[in-house]
Amino acid sequence: MGKMFNSKGKLNIPIEETIGIPKSKIQKKSGQLVVNEAYCPKGHSLISEVKVDNERGLHFIYTDKTGGKETDIVISSVVRKCRKKILKGEGFEKNEIVKILCPTCRTELDVLFNCECGAPVYLFYLDKQRNFHYGQSFCSRIGCVKASQLRFSHDMLREFISKHAF
Repeated sequence: MGKMFNSKGKLNIPIEETIGIPKSKIQKKSGQLVVNEAYCPKGHSLISEVKVDNERGLHFIYTDKTGGKETDIVISSVVRKCRKKILKGEGFEKNEIVKILCPTCRTELDVLFNCECGAPVYLFYLDKQRNFHYGQSFCSRIGCVKASQLRFSHDMLREFISKHAF
């Protein structure tokens, strides 16, 4: 059994060091990790036929806070990449915060926590069971230098806890 508090007096919240993500969900290609499966909170597939970075991309709807502006977008499924293709609508300006929706059911994706920039970090799942360990996450602020690219949700959680644990 480990210590309840770390050397800085912060509460230790255990997170596995390594999460065994099934190979069917993430594939290694040319030294890069590519998401093969992606689901909204209601279990709809987010994988698109549209290619970004030579791989099938991830399909989302971005809206502004009021829902007045909407963009149909496909982003790269390559982990740590942030390229995109706009299918319909106009792009958002740098520093705008967007709501991220499933293109099938229009359900807003789950929020993991707020990024250091103050915007929500959204989460999508690599399985239909909504297992956050098998998730990917990214910041909803356009151009956020901290988290605008895909990252494993458990890596984001580990980083968040190390900085903000009480």
